[in-house]
Amino acid sequence: RREREIARRVRIILASSSELKSRWAKIHKDVRLVHNGLDLSAFQPMEPAPISSEKKVFGYVGTIASWFDWDWVCALAEARPDDEIRLIGPVFYPPSRKLSGNIILLPACDHKAALEAMTQFHVGLIPFIKNTLTASVDPIKYYEYRALGLPVISTDFGEMSQRAGERGVFITQSVCDVPAMADSAIHFVGDPGDARAFAVQNTWEARFDAARLLP
Repeated sequence: RREREIARRVRIILASSSELKSRWAKIHKDVRLVHNGLDLSAFQPMEPAPISSEKKVFGYVGTIASWFDWDWVCALAEARPDDEIRLIGPVFYPPSRKLSGNIILLPACDHKAALEAMTQFHVGLIPFIKNTLTASVDPIKYYEYRALGLPVISTDFGEMSQRAGERGVFITQSVCDVPAMADSAIHFVGDPGDARAFAVQNTWEARFDAARLLP
């Protein structure tokens, strides 16, 4: 009720995902899709982990809460026993079973340290359960992974559902897809120029301009 009251008082609504845009467009005539973005100054200078490293690191940075898919992560760990699954962030939703030894839990850190930690990943992970909440999510970590030149493996949810065709983005439909997608992500060879271009195209400055807020 309060959200609807606010909506009636504003001229423009900015929605951070397609689902939110669709929902608010039913009650407001000017709803604009503005995805999440990047602060480029936070990325200078950073070098990704060497791709030739024998042990690969599949990494996640962020909150581990009710939307986190532990079964998916465990399936990845079982499929890649010689590699490391590195999870960095506060755990509000612990796993219901004992984790395999190649799943490493690390504490929350500030944004600078989080970005530095991502440079040690070979693959960025976004393992979210598909539900009503995540249907409206456009994860910022997706943009950070891509800006660092990382291939991304994600579950099929929210805005990530629309990114299956993008280079270096691998979307799983179920845990059965995890081994094949992990193999494809590890063998993906990205282009540093593509990563830089992606970062520039997805800055907050670019988002502001695209939102057309000024005459």
